This record gives sequence, C-alpha cells and structure tokens, in this order.
Amino acid sequence: MMDDFSATLKTVQNVFLFFLSFCLAAWALLVDYRIYFAGIMLGACASMVNARFLAWKINKLAAAAIEQSGRKVTLGFLTRAAVAGFVGLVAVRYPEHVALTTTIVGYFFAQLVTLVLGILSIKKSKK
Repeated sequence: MMDDFSATLKTVQNVFLFFLSFCLAAWALLVDYRIYFAGIMLGACASMVNARFLAWKINKLAAAAIEQSGRKVTLGFLTRAAVAGFVGLVAVRYPEHVALTTTIVGYFFAQLVTLVLGILSIKKSKK
C-alpha cells in the first residue's frame, strides 16, 4: 500500500515538473500573459509543497500506528493552510506580477493530478 502511495507521489511530482517547465516556457514566450502563468506556477508550487508535507505526515502517522506509541499525530492542516494563505497573500500583495485567479487554480494541481492518476489506475486494473 505504501509503495503505491510513494509511486503515485513520484508520478505526481514528475507531472508537476513537466507542467512547471511548460508554464515557465509559456511565461517566457507569452509576455502579455506572464502574470497568469506566474500565478499558476505559484499555486502549483504551493500545491506540491502541501502534497509532499501531507505525504510526510501520513508516513509519520503510519509509523506511529505501527509502533503504537500512543502519541498524537496530526495531519498538519494549519501548516498546509498557512502555505496556501501565504501564496494567496503574495498574489494579493503583488497583483502586477501574479494573478490571484490563476494562483487559486494552481492550488488544486496536485489534487487533480492525483485524481486523474487514480481514475487511470482503476481503468487499467479493470482491463
């Protein structure tokens, strides 16, 4: 189970790097749309940071469950919300460089990629 989790996260990370390189190339070539590509890159980076942090917390939770230490392990919602809030604050503070709308769209990058990978995995397993 954890091997599937690690493999999925690695695939999401590879898709993220490809997407980020595409957005960076578009940012460089399409000067009139730079603020939109900057926003989606900023939001996608926040999404990946949050996904990696959540994966780390889930691994800690699994380790604590295995060793039955009895200590409380949370999933770090406040930390992930703070990352998203900080990125949103950057977009609001610098509207001439980063578009808030595409930043918000970028927040959902890791979740959407994970959803698509899950659907593809289900379709693949049914064949």
